[in-house]
Amino acid sequence: MSETIKIFGSPGTGKTTTLLNILEEKIKEGYEPSKIGFFSFTRRALKEARRRVIHKFNLSEDDIDYFRTIHSLCYRTLSINSGQVFKGERVKEFSELVRVEMSNVSEEDTSGLSVGSRKGDLLLFCDEVARSSERDLKAVWKELECDHSFEEQEYFSLALKNFKREKKLLDFTDMLDAFLEEEYIPRLDIVFVDEAQDLTTKQWKVIERLSESCKIRYIAGDDDQAIYKWAGADVRKFLSIKGNIQVLPVSYRLPKKIHGLANQISNRISLRQTKEWSCRDEEGTITEIQSIEDIDMSKGNWLILARSGYQLNKAESYCKRMGWFYEKGYNEFRANKYVIAIRSWIALNNQEKISYDELKKLYSCLRTNVGVKRGFKGLKNIETDIDFDIEYLRENVGLLAEGEWQDILEGLDPEDVLMFESLVKSKDIFKNKARIRLSTIHGMKGGESENVVVMSDISYKTWRKLNTEPDDEHRVFYVAITRAKKNLFILQPETKYSYDIR
Repeated sequence: MSETIKIFGSPGTGKTTTLLNILEEKIKEGYEPSKIGFFSFTRRALKEARRRVIHKFNLSEDDIDYFRTIHSLCYRTLSINSGQVFKGERVKEFSELVRVEMSNVSEEDTSGLSVGSRKGDLLLFCDEVARSSERDLKAVWKELECDHSFEEQEYFSLALKNFKREKKLLDFTDMLDAFLEEEYIPRLDIVFVDEAQDLTTKQWKVIERLSESCKIRYIAGDDDQAIYKWAGADVRKFLSIKGNIQVLPVSYRLPKKIHGLANQISNRISLRQTKEWSCRDEEGTITEIQSIEDIDMSKGNWLILARSGYQLNKAESYCKRMGWFYEKGYNEFRANKYVIAIRSWIALNNQEKISYDELKKLYSCLRTNVGVKRGFKGLKNIETDIDFDIEYLRENVGLLAEGEWQDILEGLDPEDVLMFESLVKSKDIFKNKARIRLSTIHGMKGGESENVVVMSDISYKTWRKLNTEPDDEHRVFYVAITRAKKNLFILQPETKYSYDIR
């Protein structure tokens, strides 16, 4: 490996765009696209990289086979088929074997680690963090302050290891291990790495292995946004890599006041790369509020951020009461089954047809013997590749419903009814995208909005860590406030456990 260039970019400075511009220049210089690796923590950056290169240089997907997430790279290099991956029915089978509930969810777009709140998810998460960060299992268990005993964790981890070996299965971390043991790996001329601050110890080893034969590599990230330490991310590795440093100078997202506050918070971080960067020539606003209901969110785009998910409950209740179209976490509101059911019922009553998928959502919400005859909710022996009108459903599929959706749908509480009535009246229920998004800070890294509300309350557990390892929380709230493009609202704490944003 001849040269490493480290690109540091604060929020909104265009790290990914900079990498893509360099990528285009290298192709113009004569580097073969098939010998270029572009690796990112998320699929979003990869999708844009693929789109730009294919369009500009008239290439095919096969020409850029190494534009991948790290896990996707391992998957391809190892020629793994889906039946060899620990997911789906295999997770369910293991869950039943060890008698713990598991959500069976994993996010390849992020760390490749399990996501969920059930006991089995937490046991799996602890095991995965220990392996991906190459740390002692007991040390990770202690650091995560798990509710389960270490004996339970030890039994679970051993059972998982034996289960995967017996069934010849691999999880994401196993794939990294297998890749590192491969004799023949892709020989690349250039390696690009985006969101480098989020890579785990094992992922860094994969990047180092890929870089052995390359002529130059570009590593982009922002150590001030390294908020996944709890999931095994190794920001120290990113900071310690030797190379020529470039700092992107201007944030095209942040106005002056928010930029000033961002610098105040980042300067609290003890372990960081010093960066000089400016912002847009616009003042912006920072407003402190006592209650979420002090804000009128009837217009504009909004992002409501909290340190923990449960802290979003009041904001969600407020949105419901006001009838505002919102999404929460990773669950897009437009995919809510009641949204689809109400849309479908309105369409049917307007003599329009609906698809089979819409019909399934509608029938799952109908009250038996009020909206649909008993025995028909399962939609047995019905064609799936045609559209349906209301007369067909009444004649053939047991539809009884007449009148308003409020009368025929089950499972709606009064607050939900008021919200959906407002959405129908405003016609927001027919929009493809919600104006308001509620999320944890970790769930919205990379996002942005004109208006951002940051809740300053933290849990007791987080407050304790703030007093022993403050860098982590400084980074979390730095990420939170830098999502704001115009107006930042700081919700004052309701408890004695909080982060002092100002």
